[in-house]
Amino acid sequence: MAWRTIDTANLETQMIRGDVGLALTTPETAPETLRMRKIYREEYVTIARLDHPAISNDLDIETFCQLDHVIVSPRGGGFYGPADEALSALGQTRRVMLSAPGFLVVPEIVAHSNMIALVPGRLALNREDRLQQFAPPLPVTGFDMAMVWHDRTTTHPMHRWLRDRLITLVKQNQ
Repeated sequence: MAWRTIDTANLETQMIRGDVGLALTTPETAPETLRMRKIYREEYVTIARLDHPAISNDLDIETFCQLDHVIVSPRGGGFYGPADEALSALGQTRRVMLSAPGFLVVPEIVAHSNMIALVPGRLALNREDRLQQFAPPLPVTGFDMAMVWHDRTTTHPMHRWLRDRLITLVKQNQ
């Protein structure tokens, strides 16, 4: 078994060939020909290092915009995202200093810098020793996550076990 980054443009082909057995993605990016089950709703939180010099107990929109940000751009080099759209609607902008390829590295970057980030809330769990988290000071829409698989693996015992185990783990961490 291997864990790897999804190539959403080729996911259907990869599953037909058997290169990918199970994928976690948003329902909007899942090919319609594949089986899908929504597994949880994700909301964003703002994270900062525990002893950040500019943040104490709360994070207002002005401070949020003045601080340096890490943003996630899976295709690389993107410096604008959904939060920037929400800020633009409020007549605000933020300072994006770093574009990372995925969310998994962001908590460590933030924990060792003065940058802040908007991340899915599950990434901030169990990191209270290094990170503080806040509700975003602006409306940022969350997203659903789903597991996706090819029809031929629906009744396969190992695949059923894996899907059931994933559901159990998600329920334990809600």
